[in-house]
Amino acid sequence: MIDVQPFRASDNGVHLSIFLTAGYPDLETCGAVLDILATHPAVAFVELGMPFSDPLADGPTIQRASEVALAQGTTLDDVFALASRFRSACAKPLMLMGYCNPVYRRGVETFAAEAQSAGATGLILPDLPYESHHRDFKPGLEAAGLSMAFLVSPTSTPDSVSEAFDTSSAFVYGVANVGLTGDAQSMDRNAFFSELQHHREQCPLVAGFGLSTPADVASLAGLADGAIIGSAFLRAIAHAEGDPAHPDATVQRALDFLAPFLPPS
Repeated sequence: MIDVQPFRASDNGVHLSIFLTAGYPDLETCGAVLDILATHPAVAFVELGMPFSDPLADGPTIQRASEVALAQGTTLDDVFALASRFRSACAKPLMLMGYCNPVYRRGVETFAAEAQSAGATGLILPDLPYESHHRDFKPGLEAAGLSMAFLVSPTSTPDSVSEAFDTSSAFVYGVANVGLTGDAQSMDRNAFFSELQHHREQCPLVAGFGLSTPADVASLAGLADGAIIGSAFLRAIAHAEGDPAHPDATVQRALDFLAPFLPPS
């Protein structure tokens, strides 16, 4: 039985999760930033993005981060090495987020075993159909003790929402806007998450897409167990195009971004 408790908030709190693309802005700097995320008290769990050439659900910031990482030769082996580095530094959950094609190419059972060995907690694959999960993924993931998180959005049907909560074994990823990651398109976020409350006893609910500030996270109190910030964090740690990344400077930008999320002393 997979333990969902690390994702479940208490007392109306909202766990902060940060998304980081593996290999961005380069492997050395990515590892240094991941070390910060592993030890920073504001960060409850981390999503490590597996770079992919056609990330359909991602906005331009994460797409560009994938392009940069892939251009520098980042591979799944590098993703697993970063996951191992993270796991050696902390016990926080680590979700690998990406797309089905690289997993199928590796072989689902092989991928699951390697991910588990590297210390990953579970997977988020936005393009994975439920039928493919049941047929191809579930046995290997369960054997490796890895969890899955499926997505729901304001356009999801009631049946699709129910299936997401029935099938997810980590949390359900609630899409907090109607666009791509990093967008901030207008929607009644509170109304959407309010409609999902009767499912939260079944599985934790974590919000993502378009979140960037402490106020965004605070607005989800009592409505979601966690909030994922990705594009805003990647923009914060980005260096000027054409200039080499400097790990120390990038780490400082990461710390500056995270500082407002710390509770008042």
